[in-house]
Parts: sequence; C-alpha cells; structure tokens
Amino acid sequence: NDDDSEPPKKKAKQGHCGLDRSDYINASEKFALLLCQSGRCKKAKKGLASIGFTCRLAKRVLDYPEESEERGSHSSSTNAEKFPKLSNTRYVEMWAHNRPHASGHQLHFDSDDEGRGGIRNPIISTILYIADGDEEIAGGPSMVTNQKLSDEKLATKGWMSSPKPYRLVAFDGKYLHGVVPGKGIREGRRVTLMFAFWDDIKIRRGLGKGSARPFPKNVLPPWASQLVKPEDSHARGASNQYANCKAAEPIVLDRVYETLGGKAWKKHEMPAYDEVFQGF
Repeated sequence: NDDDSEPPKKKAKQGHCGLDRSDYINASEKFALLLCQSGRCKKAKKGLASIGFTCRLAKRVLDYPEESEERGSHSSSTNAEKFPKLSNTRYVEMWAHNRPHASGHQLHFDSDDEGRGGIRNPIISTILYIADGDEEIAGGPSMVTNQKLSDEKLATKGWMSSPKPYRLVAFDGKYLHGVVPGKGIREGRRVTLMFAFWDDIKIRRGLGKGSARPFPKNVLPPWASQLVKPEDSHARGASNQYANCKAAEPIVLDRVYETLGGKAWKKHEMPAYDEVFQGF
C-alpha cells in the first residue's frame, strides 16, 4: 500500500465473547466470585449489573475470614437450653451433602417435602461436618441469617460457622441459611450430615428419591449400618468421649447483603431472588 491512509479497522465481534448467553452469564458469575473473594468486590460491580444483579452477599461473607483469624468465645449452654421446644421432638429427618470445595448451596429454608402442600419448618436444623480423622474439611462456611419466610425485607444479621471435623451447627429451622462457596483451591470434599427435628412430619413410603422416607429395617444398607452401629463400651475413653466437646460462638455478621458498590443494603423492598448474587 503506497498511500498514507490507515488500514481498515477490524469490526468488533458481536455477542458475548463467542459464548452463548447462558455460558457467558456462568463465566461472569465465576469471575465476579473470584474478584470478591480476593478483596476486589468493587471491580465486580459493573459485570454483575450487566447480567441483572442488583445486590450481592456482603464482602465479609463472600471473602469470609478464616476461623484462626477470628475466633468466637466459648459458651456452656446446651441445645436444650437454647431451643426449649426441642423436647417436643417426635421425628428426626436426615440427609447428606457431598460437595467440592468451591461449591456453595443457595440460601434456602428447610421445609417439609420442599414446601409442597404448604411451608412447615422444623423445630431446629443441624449440620454435622464429617471428616476422616482430624483432617481439614474443604468448603466454605455455613451461614444462617435472621430472615424468615414471612419477612418483607432482606436479612440484616447473620452468623457463619467454618467447617471443622465433627463440628455440629444447630439453628432455628425457620431461618434462611446456606453455604458460602469455598475460597481458593483446596483438595477434598465438604461432606455434611443434616438432621431436622420435627414435632410432626408425614413419613412418605417408597424406595426412590424423596423426602422423609422411613429408616431402613431388617436388612440395612451399608450407610444405615454405620449409623446404628452400637458404641464400643470397651474402647479406651469411650465413657469420656465427649469430655473435650465445647460450644463456640459463630462469626457474627453485622450485614448479610450489600449494594453492588459495597454499601449496606437498606432498601425496604425485597429484590427478586435471581437479582441477589450469592457467588454462583
């Protein structure tokens, strides 16, 4: 080309970086989580707004402190003292989760049969972290809020508990709760066993997937055999196996939600569920 004219500019590609809308949103959410969990929540603001979010979990939730950084005080109260209605328990429902480190669990309410036929919450819900010996457990903390299903605004307070071997988390079953995605890279799985304590619940017969199935009788599958295995009273320290158990206060959150810009969420209206960024 002998003249001084500039070469023609390439036309910008249309669409979302060559991805369809669904893949683009998924990639954007993962990138936003990475930013938030590395102390750069403000850099995620524009991207989250572009895919329809109006607020998010607070920076201190997504970029949660490690428990060694912020320990709670110990208390001597028992579940029976904190939850007096626990004495009304007639049924216990149980289920399990097995998640990779970076996988969270959306905020939700525990309810009989997933809320079909009307919402009924358990007296209390509990989370037991399962480990092989004293190995560290992968995954993010459990979070419980002060938000009930009948509330017309988002939660104003929350509490988090980090996964620790054999730690038991107990809370009033009517409150919104979930799991924060784990930060960084860690091998292993986040394995938890949940128990919901009910004054009454319908037992649903059947062998397939479903809620409130009856506990197996007669011939037990391996998982059930382990749960009903009698305690070895001759094992060393068996009579004193709970002596080292202690109650610990959770990490207290003075806010659960923030605007995309990082300010406390003070609006009175409830945003749509899919407008709240939870990290996934």
